[in-house]
Amino acid sequence: MYRVLILTSALIWVALSSPLQDSCTVTSYDAVSKAISSCSNIVIKGITVPAGQTLTLNLKTGATLTFEGTITFAHSNWAGPLVQVSGSKVTVKGASGSKLDGLGAKYWDGKGDKGVKKPKFFKIKTTGGSLLQNIKLLNCPHQCVSINSASNTVLNKWTIDVSAGDSAGGKNTDGFDISSSSGITVQNSEVKNQDDCVAVNQGSNLIFKNLTCSGGHGLSLSVGQSSSSGSANTVKNVTFTDCNVVNSRNGIHVKTHTDAGTGTINLVTYKNIKLSGITNYGINIQQDYKDGKSTNSPSNNIPITHLNLQSITGSMSGTSKSMPVYILCGSKGCSSWTWSGVSITNGKKSNSCNFTPSGFSC
Repeated sequence: MYRVLILTSALIWVALSSPLQDSCTVTSYDAVSKAISSCSNIVIKGITVPAGQTLTLNLKTGATLTFEGTITFAHSNWAGPLVQVSGSKVTVKGASGSKLDGLGAKYWDGKGDKGVKKPKFFKIKTTGGSLLQNIKLLNCPHQCVSINSASNTVLNKWTIDVSAGDSAGGKNTDGFDISSSSGITVQNSEVKNQDDCVAVNQGSNLIFKNLTCSGGHGLSLSVGQSSSSGSANTVKNVTFTDCNVVNSRNGIHVKTHTDAGTGTINLVTYKNIKLSGITNYGINIQQDYKDGKSTNSPSNNIPITHLNLQSITGSMSGTSKSMPVYILCGSKGCSSWTWSGVSITNGKKSNSCNFTPSGFSC
């Protein structure tokens, strides 16, 4: 009786004093769902996710999840995502040496969106002060990270490496895509890919800092792809700061789409952005996109106001098509821009601007 009483008392004490300390280590996909529903400290170690399945991580409030080893995803031509994380006040992290491998070479065909169906990789819908850090994504089949309907979340120390796609047909491999989200910070991270390093489609109160981007299309806003109007095409209070963009098509790219509804881009700041080896445009701002490409016919449907650039410096690659600054605005599409310390050298083409920001001479 004495021994049983002591053991029972100890178990009761643990349950009462540490209600969130239950731990589970998962080594097979089939065990994930049960662990997520019953544990608040989960380790997912070296599993393979079956073809056509999402690793769904709908975490309990306050839960912690850790990836260990290599997580792989069997091939299937479908839309994905391969991973989806949701929950409030959650922590998702990668242990040292861990990685999630999307096996992109099985999908890459040089056609991106227009080729075979390819899954998006990692979708984030977290809220409430969540943290996702030290996560490494390899070989994204398509877009890498989709932050959608998320809020009050920090992404810290991510590595996104799709560099193998440079010679193997990787395309439309966006690093971080943001839509319908607010209060998001992405920091201290690196992206090697073949498309936008960051692409903001819709959102507010967004911060991107200490990012290194290479091989892709730069730090972008792409607004107006939704056919509806108003909030679906609204970007407000966004800051990019202390970032490096190297060996990329663009450094900074802001584009609006004329084939969608109305919207706005307001209060966007790029500060202390360093460029090198940029092949096409150091700064590229266009209000003429339709059907996914430039038309040279800009529109006013999504005005860009209070676009602030401070200390944007560096150099182009020197290729024949390189241009430091290109601005194409609708007749009333751009206003109240303030630029200072913009200096981009080694362009073979002269700047082209149909709107001139305050503090800048085109």
